[in-house]
Amino acid sequence: MGKNLLHSKILVQVFLLLTTLSAKAQIRIEAKFQPASITLSKTSVYKIIIHGTQDNPKGNIPSIDGLNLSSSPQTFRSASFINGVPSVRLEMSFQARPDFQGTFNMPSWNIQVGGTSYRVPQASLRVLPPSQADIIEKEKFKKQQEDLKQAAFIEFFSPRSFLYAGESVTAEIKLYLWDRLPVTRIEKPPFKTGDAFSMTEIGEPNEKRNISKNNKSYIVFSWSVGLTAAMPGDHPLSFNTSIRIRASNRRTPFGNPFFNDPFFGFGREESLKVLSQEYLIQVKPLPMNGRPNDFQGAIGAFEASTEIDAKEVSVGDPLRLTLTLKGSGNFAAMPAPILETTNEFKSGPPSFSFSGNEKTMQEGLQNFEYVITPLIPGLLNTPKITFSYFDPIREKYNTVFPVLHQIQVNPGEQWDESNQISNIDEDRQELPLAKIELFQTDSEPGEWLEEFAPSPLRKSLLFWSGQSIPFLCVCFLIIAGAKRRNQKRDNLRQKEINLKRRMKESVSHNDLHLFLRTARTLIQHRIGKLHKHPNPSSLSSHELLSIIKNGRLSMEIKNSLESILKRYDDQEFAGSELSKIKLDEEFQIVSKILKSLR
Repeated sequence: MGKNLLHSKILVQVFLLLTTLSAKAQIRIEAKFQPASITLSKTSVYKIIIHGTQDNPKGNIPSIDGLNLSSSPQTFRSASFINGVPSVRLEMSFQARPDFQGTFNMPSWNIQVGGTSYRVPQASLRVLPPSQADIIEKEKFKKQQEDLKQAAFIEFFSPRSFLYAGESVTAEIKLYLWDRLPVTRIEKPPFKTGDAFSMTEIGEPNEKRNISKNNKSYIVFSWSVGLTAAMPGDHPLSFNTSIRIRASNRRTPFGNPFFNDPFFGFGREESLKVLSQEYLIQVKPLPMNGRPNDFQGAIGAFEASTEIDAKEVSVGDPLRLTLTLKGSGNFAAMPAPILETTNEFKSGPPSFSFSGNEKTMQEGLQNFEYVITPLIPGLLNTPKITFSYFDPIREKYNTVFPVLHQIQVNPGEQWDESNQISNIDEDRQELPLAKIELFQTDSEPGEWLEEFAPSPLRKSLLFWSGQSIPFLCVCFLIIAGAKRRNQKRDNLRQKEINLKRRMKESVSHNDLHLFLRTARTLIQHRIGKLHKHPNPSSLSSHELLSIIKNGRLSMEIKNSLESILKRYDDQEFAGSELSKIKLDEEFQIVSKILKSLR
């Protein structure tokens, strides 16, 4: 027991000594490919060895065409004595897979250690033609990849192969998981790639089991979403997600640890990215030929009807005129039809309400309620409403004219001030004088009254009891509404706090993809809250910039916002080009933008 304690103390002292010496040691950097010569189907390791420190370095590895380096390295730290001299070092290893044969030269580049910049020496990798064994290995690897594609994949279903700009359709996203795949959970719902389309927020999926496909049995998770085409042209659209899979440490005849049974031996969880194929969707511009002058962007198939809440009113009495649109189309982006302006009625902006599929906002019923006030008496017709829309199935414009309603408007009672004054005077003359302080005799039964005049209403307990009931109801409704608004505001605030925390974590982990995605979501959330947008997560970059175009933001903030959105749009295609971005500086820019969007 004493020996073990002594050994532990010695190890601690050695570690502290090495740590102290490492801070004062001269830093030296090596770089090499190991092995430096491989065949085409093999992989090598790009190693960076930093002698004299164990601090985490910072830097961006140059990109080389045809050579794929892993994004996250394996890190190894060591401390030892060499010929009595203490030595510490840090080793980082990146997997390197070539796409073609030849010689790949990694140039010298800068790396920062402890705030000081150092040069990483150049290194070379020679790639030889594949041998017969390499060809067999490559075919085996391709087969494993095909097996993985059939084990988990995403399919997208649209009602048509093309859409019109501004058109909304109900689409479906399906995630197929082979029932023999040991999936523990779905990390996130499918994420859309393709800024030419906006999509409603993805909710909870529908689950179906024992679905046959590719001679296999699958568990299928499906999401119904509303998809809106934003701009004309041929645009790609794809989806991806991540699932967690329990992989075994043993190898099986399947050749892939994901297909092993996790109940035999120990297992570990790994993340697997699931992709869909890239769908090329044609978006047509709306035709100009035959477009009505009152067309405001409604696309779909609709039926229109109107109703009023009263057929006889007096001048100055408001009534409701309700326009109901029923069918399928882009309800979420549909503006209110214009009410005809006349000298007979006064009207204001309408209110609207939607009932139907709240997830896709594509099929249902929408009401536009106008409040109109007659200004003159007589038998009047309600103001005319015309509604024009484009039918994408028939590919033509339609205009509907809802039925007009006749209203009998009475002139109402006329006030004659002279007659009213004379009538009041006559009534006062006819009233007998009030007798007060008259008392009853003892022979008359009943309660003794001090006077015959009635007591004031404000002294009645019954009156105040009746008034307190509606007052308490109003107070209850006000308190309930305030609590509901506070709860909704707290939920939005908590969501924003979580997004900010994830953005900070992405900076500390140097995760550019997560940073840009979280920053975009925060910007969507903040702009949507400022402009009271019902579904800010569906806003594209173009729509976000259009909303703030006429705002009071400075030109510097607008340019910074346009720049961060462009980086997000380009992240799927820029590859290693975006690796040059310094996340610390980018975080300061995004924080400044968010402070301005208040």
